[in-house]
Amino acid sequence: MAPIDSPARRDYRKFGRLTCASVFLLFLLGGFVRATGSGMGCPDWPMCYGGLMPPMSETSLPLDYKEVFVAKRLVKVERFASLLDRLGFAAQARNLREHPLIDAPEHFDPVKAWIEYVNRVFGVLAGLFAIRFLYIAIRNGDLRRHLPWVLLGFAFLLINGWLGAVVVATNLIPGIVSLHFMLAFVCLFAYMLALHRESPFSWTTRSASRSCVAWSWIIWLGIWGIVTLGTWAREGVEGLRIAGKLGVEQLNVEAMGSGFVMHRYLPLVLLAVSFWQTVSLSRSKVWSLRDPWMTICLISLLQVILGAVHIAFVVPVWAQLTHVVLGSGLLVAVFAWALSESARSKSHDARVSTT
Repeated sequence: MAPIDSPARRDYRKFGRLTCASVFLLFLLGGFVRATGSGMGCPDWPMCYGGLMPPMSETSLPLDYKEVFVAKRLVKVERFASLLDRLGFAAQARNLREHPLIDAPEHFDPVKAWIEYVNRVFGVLAGLFAIRFLYIAIRNGDLRRHLPWVLLGFAFLLINGWLGAVVVATNLIPGIVSLHFMLAFVCLFAYMLALHRESPFSWTTRSASRSCVAWSWIIWLGIWGIVTLGTWAREGVEGLRIAGKLGVEQLNVEAMGSGFVMHRYLPLVLLAVSFWQTVSLSRSKVWSLRDPWMTICLISLLQVILGAVHIAFVVPVWAQLTHVVLGSGLLVAVFAWALSESARSKSHDARVSTT
């Protein structure tokens, strides 16, 4: 017998969706922050230039504000480096202390400051939704079976909030920024699992099969790999920019390394596989976005085109942001599809075993 749809269950689903949506929105805002170079728009955390809101002009800041905030940053850097030393990461701690950008001052830019500030405000909003979601799961006995996933999501939300502070404290040092981005996915996936266990996702209308379950998880892992390589490629672009080797007329592909090569060509493999699956499994001439393979095929094609735009026009902001949004959205959507296929396959096996 199906469980009673109580007010607590409805609240659980409501705040689960709000939490997932707000965490995903942070991906989009984070991509916008990174694409516009606004990550250090506020050189301190959780405040912004020492206030609850960014100043409107540089004249409202003290004359020595750059030196003041660099000094505060170096204190935090030393604290974080000491933590790395205690954890056994002496080489990483040394690289952090000796990084050439660690003491670089940040010039006040009101647009970048407000972009970063809005990102932080929505981070707080995601935290409030997550707290409410956790409270509902703890308070209601019939929902506590989902608590491990809710707690895991909340733990990674806290870790990512702390990493956000570390990112600012270390002046966007490569590696930490990518870790911050990738752990946000882990947070979202945990929350999606918590929501899926109460209200299973459903995307496709095709009959369930074990092969489809396997394909969905394989494709998800492949996209995760492509996205991870993409974050490293983005750090490579910043490294070339700092070194003055980015290129003027087009991106200096030869200087990007093997990770970029894999990130460049793996989407072509994904495009070929998804196109083959779309054509071979289609039962009619009418294709629909209700078919996950069709969605994967279209987004993969767009991503390949955007990759070419990145190379030809040296990573324009609009293309970079669109690339991040589509890649993140596809990774999340395919994860939901994989969960959906797994649940449908188990339900199908259960029906077969009872007949």
